[in-house]
Amino acid sequence: MNYSERALLEKNRKEQSIKSMYYNRYLLVRYVTAIFFFTNIYWLISLLMSDSSLYIVPLVLIIILLTSIAEQVKIYSSPTNNAIYTKYCFITLFFTNAVLILLTCFSSSFAQLYPFLVNQNKSKVFVLIILIAGMLLSALILYRLNKIKHNEDKHYQRIKEYEKVIN
Repeated sequence: MNYSERALLEKNRKEQSIKSMYYNRYLLVRYVTAIFFFTNIYWLISLLMSDSSLYIVPLVLIIILLTSIAEQVKIYSSPTNNAIYTKYCFITLFFTNAVLILLTCFSSSFAQLYPFLVNQNKSKVFVLIILIAGMLLSALILYRLNKIKHNEDKHYQRIKEYEKVIN
């Protein structure tokens, strides 16, 4: 391998490294998206097995999550600091969890939303804890996305330092 081939290989390696660093700014977002995706899949399956007509709620959330997942995959090839679909996805998840908290407090809607659980206070508290955790995770991701959008996240500073070092 001659000098020009090694230089080209090194340049490609540096570019790939920077590209991966920009993509990893969204690592927490991707993990939380996966948590919401699989939670809603489980909820959808449970509602379908229980013959509940409210299976549409997790189904719509899954579709919204898929738009976010598609955007996050696209970010690898086309880096951006403004993940619009992901932002709207987490806004939707935040407000959906807020509405579900209200509905969980009523026995009739609780039984339709969670027919696989016993309609007792223990079950309601369990669901409320999960929904509040969902709201907190959504708020955390929205905060993170805002930091990324304005290049105020720690990863961005590290990327800029790395770019200085390699150039």
